[in-house]
Amino acid sequence: MDTPSIVGGVYKRKLAIICLYMSSSRRSFMQKMGATGAAIGSVSIAGCASGDSKGNKNEAVNKKVEKNLPKDRKIGKKVHLSNTEKYWAERYQANVVVDKWFREKLGVPIQTKPVEITVLTSREDKGDFDLTTYNWCADNGDPDGIIVNRFHKDGSENDYGFNNKKYNKVAMEQRRETDQKKRQELVFECQKILGEQRPENQYLYNVYPYTYNNERIKKDSIVVTVTGLRNIWNYTQIEPNNDDGKTIVTNNWDPSDQLNPLHINGIGPSRNWTPIRFMHDFLIRPDKNQKPTPWAAKDYEWKDKTTLNVNLKSGMTFHDGKPVTADDVTYTFNLILETEPPAYTNNVVSVVKSVKKTGNLSVQFKLEEPYAPFLSTTLGLTPILPKHYWTKLLKKMGNEKTPWKVSIGNKNPIIASGPFKWGTWDQGSKFEMPAFKEHSFAAPKIDKRVQKPLSTRDAELETMKNGDYDLLDYWHGSPSSLKETVNKTKHLTLIQNSDDCRQACWMNTEHQPFDDVAFRQAANALIMSAQEIIINEVYDGFGNKAASPINKTLKFWHNPDTPWFKDGVKGAVEILKDAGYVWDEQGSLYYPKGKTSN
Repeated sequence: MDTPSIVGGVYKRKLAIICLYMSSSRRSFMQKMGATGAAIGSVSIAGCASGDSKGNKNEAVNKKVEKNLPKDRKIGKKVHLSNTEKYWAERYQANVVVDKWFREKLGVPIQTKPVEITVLTSREDKGDFDLTTYNWCADNGDPDGIIVNRFHKDGSENDYGFNNKKYNKVAMEQRRETDQKKRQELVFECQKILGEQRPENQYLYNVYPYTYNNERIKKDSIVVTVTGLRNIWNYTQIEPNNDDGKTIVTNNWDPSDQLNPLHINGIGPSRNWTPIRFMHDFLIRPDKNQKPTPWAAKDYEWKDKTTLNVNLKSGMTFHDGKPVTADDVTYTFNLILETEPPAYTNNVVSVVKSVKKTGNLSVQFKLEEPYAPFLSTTLGLTPILPKHYWTKLLKKMGNEKTPWKVSIGNKNPIIASGPFKWGTWDQGSKFEMPAFKEHSFAAPKIDKRVQKPLSTRDAELETMKNGDYDLLDYWHGSPSSLKETVNKTKHLTLIQNSDDCRQACWMNTEHQPFDDVAFRQAANALIMSAQEIIINEVYDGFGNKAASPINKTLKFWHNPDTPWFKDGVKGAVEILKDAGYVWDEQGSLYYPKGKTSN
């Protein structure tokens, strides 16, 4: 009997990777799915089968079938939380494809449940899900936000209960290791463990198209980074071609709903984090190549592995005209240390021992222990808050001990020192951000940034074509549709780039059967075999194959030998059989002996 195979050397198998080829175009694929995509449940997806090229139930796999199996061993219905098709069609359709394969090829009754994105994130925060899929990125180009926040047992974003003793140890070692080469080896080891344990299964690494209005914006002034056009370098350096280009109107993949910079949803979803990041200054920002670079800091010096001296730039002011000083920096960090906002648990509270003022424009940080990503993920992700404003605001709102609970809005707006200011926020429809022309070193050349989310991608595309948008910060619609529209529209220019994120499916390791590493490995074999269809047929070819949670664009940190399980359905069946799973005569999957549904 063939034994399970995992690329990277964990298991060996002589079988070839199951072939996946679809000769039809994505358009015909979508037509077969039906206008809403709901019809995909009855559509045959091409796969490599014995005597049936349509992927029906007669694949040449050797399932272990038993009769009269106890009902309490049968795997019950599982729910895959997904965004709605209206919200992001491609991701929703990818989920439908994967869940269909689980049902038809492995006998696991997983159903795709589309919900509004706010419901999805709320349920994920509570651990109320079996599977969920969305997009996740690195923090300022450093892997620590993925390695620790997402997968360590105490990670602030580990909402699916993953807990592996060896992994927890190596994850913390990598953040303490200040030698880059040695740290790289530890980050590679983390990816190896995740590849074997498979709490996350990737669909693809993103390749995004964007567009801008070349009649209003000077081509040579555009700056593209891993976040596309949605970056501070672009928005501060964009030069208008005319008066129409002085106000840049863009989309937002979802309305901003939390603009408190201390709230976990304020610094999490980019619909909120982008405006927060643009309104605030940080001691450090990633440059165009994701290298941590002094921003509000004039310079810095490590006295030893746990002591950092930072000097601020002179002449900086807040939006209300008050000067930015060391008092504001120490206030910000001490407020976080004293109140412990959940959003800053892993990069500030557990890292910084103390911060003190050493001069009007100088501060000293003392760390609990060496923390390699301190510049990127602590100084680069902690906004400078004005002491005079936040002290009064917290007292007024009665949130001195819970500052992340303050409701930020037009009555209690953001006052900060970043290149853009608070204008007006019509929640759900528009957020206007006037340029802070008095910014001492990064004053925008435009007068205003306006983000206007629309309810559908078709509406966004039409608005861009009609000139009511000036650029797209996001594009979650059909990549080929955007590309076709740009090619037919003279005043639009297309930009395409790869970011540092991945579309991936997370499994709740505290729920059956996802608490079993063998089942997660089998799921990986299935999903990896579906990647070609997901990338080429669902995403129009806009994506790259993925096996690690760390994107290839993070070249130094990406482990190209991250293990993944191959041989598709055959590989998945062999893994499940070896772990004791069996099937009944109707093709339904049952737990191994001694394990029952709970």
